[in-house]
Amino acid sequence: MSFFLFTVGVIYANMIEYSIHRYLFHGLGKKKNSMFAFHLRGHHLISRKNNFIDLKISIFETIGVLFLMGTQLPIYFMAPPIFYGVVTYGVLFIILHNYMHKNSEFAERYFWWHWKHHMQNQNKSWGVVLPLTDIITNTLEK
Repeated sequence: MSFFLFTVGVIYANMIEYSIHRYLFHGLGKKKNSMFAFHLRGHHLISRKNNFIDLKISIFETIGVLFLMGTQLPIYFMAPPIFYGVVTYGVLFIILHNYMHKNSEFAERYFWWHWKHHMQNQNKSWGVVLPLTDIITNTLEK
């Protein structure tokens, strides 16, 4: 039962990641004065220009992930394994996203959906750690 609930937390976190990436970073982020504009105007431009490499660690991204994990704290009191799944996903996001953008061959081989999001079609494949929600919503760049 705990493993099942942990998996529910991972899937839930992936849906949050997908939604934020698609609708905030790539939706509202298109507006010049948006607080989310850093994603397209910074991270995407840098990584596109440098063959996926972006050596900068985004403080906005890191604080945002930690903040989102904190907002999920009430889940801990109802179903701790779900909360642990969310937190594990958030930590993996911070580690993997930064590692990928410093090692493009690793990203292209093992996280090809995120590599394709940056290098081929930024209007698809919004999942970073896992492409689960992209598969469900048919937005995975093949």
